Amino acid sequence: MPKVPRPGKAPTSADVARAAGVSRTTVSFVLNDVPGSGISDATRQKVLAAVRKLGYSPNAGARALRAGTSNLVVYAMPRWPLGHAIDTLLERARDALAERGLVLILHGDRKLTGLDAARAWAELRPRAVLADTWRCTPESVAMLRQHGVQTVVLVGEESVPYAPTVVFEQKRIGIVATRYLAERGHRRVAAIVPTGELREPGELRFAGVLEAADEEALELTRVDMPFDHGAALTLAHGWAADPDRPTAVFAYNDEFAALMLRALREAGLAVPDDMAVMGVDDTPLCELVTPRLSTVALHTTSFAEMHVRVLMDLIDRTHEDDLPVIPEHEPLVVRRDSA
Repeated sequence: MPKVPRPGKAPTSADVARAAGVSRTTVSFVLNDVPGSGISDATRQKVLAAVRKLGYSPNAGARALRAGTSNLVVYAMPRWPLGHAIDTLLERARDALAERGLVLILHGDRKLTGLDAARAWAELRPRAVLADTWRCTPESVAMLRQHGVQTVVLVGEESVPYAPTVVFEQKRIGIVATRYLAERGHRRVAAIVPTGELREPGELRFAGVLEAADEEALELTRVDMPFDHGAALTLAHGWAADPDRPTAVFAYNDEFAALMLRALREAGLAVPDDMAVMGVDDTPLCELVTPRLSTVALHTTSFAEMHVRVLMDLIDRTHEDDLPVIPEHEPLVVRRDSA
């Protein structure tokens, strides 16, 4: 049986200095790229060669303790499951922050809130924290700042007075989708609200559907349903037998929309002739199903860039009162074949 390698002693900056024949101060200047240090290119290359040979990696924790902060940006895990939209947002934010010498890390405990969350995040000595508004109180934001966190940016359904907030309303998704369906001539609309762990965002999106349906005087049917083919097929058969069935369904997201496409087809209903179907997220799935899915796009690339721009504006600001103007993020309809 192969043996598990034992952890060895990690090389230190002192080891790098000895191998390169320079002082530890010189090693520090090179690794931190200190401007005006007077380090020659030959010495710099010698230090970097020693780093590669020894496999040296700076101790980020120790460096953060010395400096009181680090190059880390903590993104607190949202309470809802990660999907295509959030994955894309994280990738774009990671790349944009990397260009500025910052490292995005995901903090995985979804349950921590308030001061408990602030303590957990502060242990990492991050430069900045991105979190949902529901996780932070005025006291927890104050604690993070006391621990050297330069910037705290929150994301939520509405702005809060104790931290800069990127406002993104799930409700807006339902409003945008329903108004589009009304513009397409639909007067009877169904909206799927997922059961289980997606119920909360489902309720928020349904609130938008309800508001827009009232404005447009639509007949609205609410459907509470798990992500289950049998449940979708039962629903579709019921609609197929109903001459007064809805003519369009807002299916919460692209996955539920694809589920409904299959169920409606198996029940003998044609999309979009008998019933239009609308998804959310503009995932690659939209182009892979037949008919191609119309959807509401969240434009996560621009949303991620907005997060990063706000973070950097706050990190670089010289006056505490000069907070950046944060525009609200508006979802947009991507029209394809299903609606």
